[in-house]
Amino acid sequence: MIKVALLAGGNSGEYEISLKSAANIKTQLDIHQFEIYLIVVKGNQWVFTNEFEECFYVNKDDFSLTIHEKRIIFDVAFIAIHGDPGENGKLQAYFEMLQIHYTGCDSFCSALTFNKYFCNIAVKECGISISPALHFYKSDTILYEDVINHCGFPCFVKPCNSGSSVGVTKAHHLEELITAISLAFKEDNQLMVERFISGRELTCGVTTWQGKVKALAVTEIKSKKEFYDFEAKYTPGFLELFTPAEIEQNVEDKVKQYSEIIYKKLGCKGVVRIDYILNTENEPVFLEINTIPGQTAMSIIPKQLAYNNIQLSEFYANLILESINLQ
Repeated sequence: MIKVALLAGGNSGEYEISLKSAANIKTQLDIHQFEIYLIVVKGNQWVFTNEFEECFYVNKDDFSLTIHEKRIIFDVAFIAIHGDPGENGKLQAYFEMLQIHYTGCDSFCSALTFNKYFCNIAVKECGISISPALHFYKSDTILYEDVINHCGFPCFVKPCNSGSSVGVTKAHHLEELITAISLAFKEDNQLMVERFISGRELTCGVTTWQGKVKALAVTEIKSKKEFYDFEAKYTPGFLELFTPAEIEQNVEDKVKQYSEIIYKKLGCKGVVRIDYILNTENEPVFLEINTIPGQTAMSIIPKQLAYNNIQLSEFYANLILESINLQ
């Protein structure tokens, strides 16, 4: 049996979402093939809790677990932590130093894609459109007139290193812009202000399936909020998802092509989800990439997998086996 450490939790506002993702993944994994240990990460506390509610702490020196004098050595870590430290490269670098197999993108790809601004620069080099944006550190002096001239109103203010739209604000005037920047800096020490682009929001999952990079499907997101924020993502009734998106075939082909290019050029592994705005010229404009997309019952990737007739149990098993063979 393959011993799997299923890592959930984390240090961001996506803690509870990560636990739901991990719970969904665990129910899909074959217990006759995988011996699964759900490990909840919170700060320096990495804890496995058994069926008797007994807690056992991971030895981070070698990523082992001792349960009643029995030492568990894991074959692979399945990372299901959204945000810090699972999506920004920290856990990946830790496992790389210990030479332990893990699912998903490597440490460099994770760190790059987690930073929205620097990821945009890399995607632009792939020949894919991005929205004009400005980047600031907390120590910078922000000249609001320059921001307004470059980005206009409305505009988005985003912490560079956060997920699930935590700390993201759509600003319509100067007062909202000032408040939005203050809010974003509570989440991260750097942010970007990005020009608003009117259009339809699309997202495309990409994975490696049967040895080939494959775009799963294009989903259209219609939020009942002003934009696809944290509440819209995780509260029933706030959004509608359409898989496949009702778009022209050439647009669908272009989104899938762009997504596969980004996946390959940025060195992604496992499954990722890439978000776009389809502008008024029918051109997909890149928004961001999620290297550990949600796997809850409400999440987009499971819906795209279902559209492609890929069973979740087979898919999650493939992520584990692929990580053991490739790393």
